[in-house]
Amino acid sequence: MTPTAPPRAALASPEAWKPGAPALLSLLLALTALVYWPSLSGGYLFDDSYYIQNPAMQVTTLHPSDWARAAFSQVGAKQFRGLSMLSFAANYFFTGPDPWWFKVTNIAIHLLNGGLLFLLLRQLLRLHHEIRTTRGQPPLTLSIDGFALAIAGLWLLAPINLTGVAYISQRIEALATVFVLAGIYFYLRWRRRNYATGVAPHAGWGIVLTFTLIGLTAKESAALLPLFTACIEFALTGFRNQDGRWSKPAIFTHTVFLLVPMIVGTLWLSRWIFAAADHFRTFTIGQRLLTEPRVLVAYIDWTLLPTLRQLTFYHDDLAISHGLLSPPSTLAAIAFLVGLLALAVWQRNRRPLFCLGMLWFFAGHAMTATIIPLELVFEHRNYFPSIGLLLAVASVLGYQARPVKAPIPTLAAVIALAFFSTTTFARSCEWSNPLRLAYAEASKRPDSMRAQYALAQSLIASAGDDVRSPLLDRAKSILNRSVYRNDSGLAPAQALIFIAGRTHQPVDPRWWSEIVRKLKAGPPSQTDIQAIVFLPRCMRHDDCLFQPAQMLDVFLAALPASGDNPDIMSAYAEFAFDVLHDPALAIHLSDDIVTRFPNSPTYRANLVKALIAIGRFGEARHQIELLGKFNRWGSLDDTISTLESLLGQAIAKSKLAPEPPGTDPSPAMSPSP
Repeated sequence: MTPTAPPRAALASPEAWKPGAPALLSLLLALTALVYWPSLSGGYLFDDSYYIQNPAMQVTTLHPSDWARAAFSQVGAKQFRGLSMLSFAANYFFTGPDPWWFKVTNIAIHLLNGGLLFLLLRQLLRLHHEIRTTRGQPPLTLSIDGFALAIAGLWLLAPINLTGVAYISQRIEALATVFVLAGIYFYLRWRRRNYATGVAPHAGWGIVLTFTLIGLTAKESAALLPLFTACIEFALTGFRNQDGRWSKPAIFTHTVFLLVPMIVGTLWLSRWIFAAADHFRTFTIGQRLLTEPRVLVAYIDWTLLPTLRQLTFYHDDLAISHGLLSPPSTLAAIAFLVGLLALAVWQRNRRPLFCLGMLWFFAGHAMTATIIPLELVFEHRNYFPSIGLLLAVASVLGYQARPVKAPIPTLAAVIALAFFSTTTFARSCEWSNPLRLAYAEASKRPDSMRAQYALAQSLIASAGDDVRSPLLDRAKSILNRSVYRNDSGLAPAQALIFIAGRTHQPVDPRWWSEIVRKLKAGPPSQTDIQAIVFLPRCMRHDDCLFQPAQMLDVFLAALPASGDNPDIMSAYAEFAFDVLHDPALAIHLSDDIVTRFPNSPTYRANLVKALIAIGRFGEARHQIELLGKFNRWGSLDDTISTLESLLGQAIAKSKLAPEPPGTDPSPAMSPSP
């Protein structure tokens, strides 16, 4: 059947901008910047210290090795986020540790993503228009530029996306999204030409490969780019060209860069993922799979119908699902999501944009809502999936083939933009001050132990060096309410021990007992591990009362509970050397860590220091040589230089010291048996 001739309007230049579109886009970007402006005066939060206070990130010179060290600072944790790490290092180099500038950079990246999203949607809608024209379907009634502007504006101002912007460390998510959006945009440009003419057979796979690889250096979520483009093919083109034939380049691209990596990745994950969850999560993989459908339903609600009360940073008060009816909402959530996905597939031919939007939402959570043992809930995981939800809803409400009075969708978009802007601005004001944010989170989430602990932390920080500050009493009151709860973790007890040391008050022995009890009851969370590592360092700096016996009990309980977590083992090795005066135990622990994690320069460097301290210079030199194998682009130059200097000083000092009768110093330069 020969397609009917398209209307005259459809023959206009496909790249022509509607009058006023650039100005409206600029206005939306400016409005977004204004809405986020209050959040700039906020501080660091949660994982931010891991990135900003990491010495490897604090680059102050132009020496290449310093920048290489920053780029490779996350190698060894089943990830490489070199581009994101370099962006943090660049922020520090130019502006120092002031969070204001880090947040400005995040907003700039968010605005860039908004512009890319608008361009992407124009290409997507034009491809959709061309497919409809080819099939002889009536043209769509609304302006392509207007529709793209509405979705891009709503996404820029969506309240659920605030944590992807104001939360500094989630720059990694926003930066990865830059390359995901750019990759989809260029793929659509290629696919439109390929769909119409069948030419440009090789560009598609090159686009997907290039932008995926670059995006992966920001965050692993960029690996979903081929899945997003596959969703476009399924929902709109059916992997076919205008003449009805299969698009071999499109099929090749997604076979090689989606199906094959998916199979290989699944096999790789299966080697460690189930064991990993047992040692640093309070839930099993099965419980996670049952809980995540409820989380996804909540994400849909928070994206489309957000309220200030619902939207918080901490969501650890979410009950874990232990069965289909425990709680009953588990089965209801699964049924709802299955029905929603089935509806999207059923509407593929009639409403392909709705189908695509829902597929993008589910695809965007393919990593974070499945078997990877991440934390259960974080709003920033919707940074890309929220695009899918907005596209799906907008396509049903406004982008139709049937005539719709122009003012209706325009008025709906304006109302939605005003609602999103107001809510996001209110959240931005909450984030304008660390103590204000802590109070807001704690009041919204009274059952969230993290929110309560964060408030106590903020109060302690606000008290500063004033040991008589009433803020410390307020912090102690909050901590005492949660320290004996089973779901509170170890952090409240650790904080109470710290406050007692700061204020020169006695430590309640029940706090130590509570830490040990909880460790024997189940595996420690990542926050618990940080609390354990903090305590011996606190004692070493005289900020906590020196209680080695209690600390030893904690280590002996923490190691089996955590499956010999390397951070706990490393802290225990330092404790054994400095406090227990047991160098043999310290070396044994350090050597075990290096054996288990041979690619971690930090653990190997710690082993070298321990070997030098007890005079096993030959082994220390051997470990330094092994460390050199991981010296990528000079990233470990300073570390190796420091260790060699320590080794040289120790050897020189040992030669000056009088030798005990009957000893031979020469074996010190060769590996000990």
